[in-house]
Amino acid sequence: MPPLLQILLLLLPALGARVEYDWEISNIRVNMDGSHERPAVAVNGAVPMPLVTAQIGDTLVLRLRNSLDTGEATGLHAHGILNNGTNYYDGAGMITECGVAPNSSFAYEIPLTQAGTFWLHGHHGSQYVNGLRGALVITDPAESLDYDDDFVMTFEDWFPHASEPVPGMRHAAVSVPASASTALPPPSERYPIGVINGANGASAPDLPFARNATYRLRLLNTGSTSMFRFAIADHDMRVIEADGISTEPRFVDSVVLGVAQRVSVLVSARADATPAKRSRYYVEIFSDVFPELPGYNPRLYSGAVVYAGDENDGDSDIDGSDDADDVDDAIRRPAAFDAPAVFDDLHLVPLDRMPLLPPPDVTHDVIVSANRSKSDLTATFINGISFMLPRVPSIFTALGSLRTDASATAASPVTDSLFGRRCNAKVLRHMDVIELFVANTDSVTHPMHLHGHFFQIVERGMLSGGSSHNPMAPSSSSSSSLSAGHSRSLQRQERQYPMRRDTVLVGPGSFVRLRFRADNPGVWMFHCHIERHMELGLAMLFVSAPDVMRQTIDMPDSLIDQCRLIGVPIA
Repeated sequence: MPPLLQILLLLLPALGARVEYDWEISNIRVNMDGSHERPAVAVNGAVPMPLVTAQIGDTLVLRLRNSLDTGEATGLHAHGILNNGTNYYDGAGMITECGVAPNSSFAYEIPLTQAGTFWLHGHHGSQYVNGLRGALVITDPAESLDYDDDFVMTFEDWFPHASEPVPGMRHAAVSVPASASTALPPPSERYPIGVINGANGASAPDLPFARNATYRLRLLNTGSTSMFRFAIADHDMRVIEADGISTEPRFVDSVVLGVAQRVSVLVSARADATPAKRSRYYVEIFSDVFPELPGYNPRLYSGAVVYAGDENDGDSDIDGSDDADDVDDAIRRPAAFDAPAVFDDLHLVPLDRMPLLPPPDVTHDVIVSANRSKSDLTATFINGISFMLPRVPSIFTALGSLRTDASATAASPVTDSLFGRRCNAKVLRHMDVIELFVANTDSVTHPMHLHGHFFQIVERGMLSGGSSHNPMAPSSSSSSSLSAGHSRSLQRQERQYPMRRDTVLVGPGSFVRLRFRADNPGVWMFHCHIERHMELGLAMLFVSAPDVMRQTIDMPDSLIDQCRLIGVPIA
């Protein structure tokens, strides 16, 4: 990043407002599917958490009070927010913080230097799986896009039973035995339902349109395990953003969202819409983590597109629930889900046309694998290592090792081994171009998320002997060379202006090649965003520019105080 741009970004918060939220994190009971009352983690006594909105240049202040009755620490990760210079506000439990201690309070003060669609979620134990999640929208007054209104649509998977962190109890809620011969509980006890803007998908909210208007739909998968597919009948959709990166408009018939991914589309309302020709939108929840079962995986939901002046105008809107009787008992899968204009992030071009980064200074292989019994997933690995959280947050390890005495010049070097084998850390030099060859040797899709950076998606393809399944459904292929000991066939080659994202889907038996610049000093996680996969070990750390961290990062006293309250032994 050019020095002048860095200075301007640092000055942005001084020009903006302080957008403040006061939240109490507590346990409540919910009944999302109408059949299972279960524990959940709430913000101010409700799920989902309130929509958070701000403008670029603002400072987002999140004051949390930990009132959980489980005695756990809590915290929030602003997913997709770079936190350049404020690594300690990344919210990753035992990586960048100890967390907010039970019966105490803490404030995140996050400078917002980006615009786009992001989200907030817990990063301690299984709190995010159990409801601690919600949308974060940052607008830019200088945006050049022309639309009449802006709707946020969050898609979540809710399980019939609460999830427990690993170690301890297994995630009974997300563990579906694979053996057909095993006596299984009924599907309603094993499969999640889809939730749309906090409502059971069976009572999907209406989408209120006015004729001849243009709408921005911000689509977010804030679930923990499942993917979602979205389409709207008889309306054109143009992708204009993915994971907070604005794109050149591209027409699509449907959109696929892996866990943690976000996509904005522009939709043009019809001029000829009538009550007799009422349109619908469709949301399909699906996953290759669970066995296929009609009516459960995949499961299809539908909501009405209601035009102003129609006979039931005003019954509900995108923030409320439509009458469940308004949805057909048997919803037919829309043709748009199988239409030629399939969503593929490698087809997207970033609006800023940032060119492909130069050849990498360092390449890291990231080989994903898993151990599975006949009935369960038992462990996950990156490069043969199953990740385990450290006893002291890794950010203290990086900073403490550089402060052995009053003089920083006498500091000992920071190496990978300093963080412990199970943290699977890689130390990066400041401003190096890093390339990741991510090879998924597992049998299911993994949504891989990198904290603190956006990566360019350079290419995607299949490993030799890999499955032909790919959730993004790329088409053509050609042979290529060897990498990391895996032969491969390319399905998408690098482009002049590759798309950037913070979360990428890596299908079973496939690979992606990612490239980013280590321009954000800090300790950053790279992990699968299927929560159980991460808790069973599918994570690693990148420690970017620890020498620069020493010069620029000063841990807030309030954060250190939380560690002491929890009893974490920090220097």
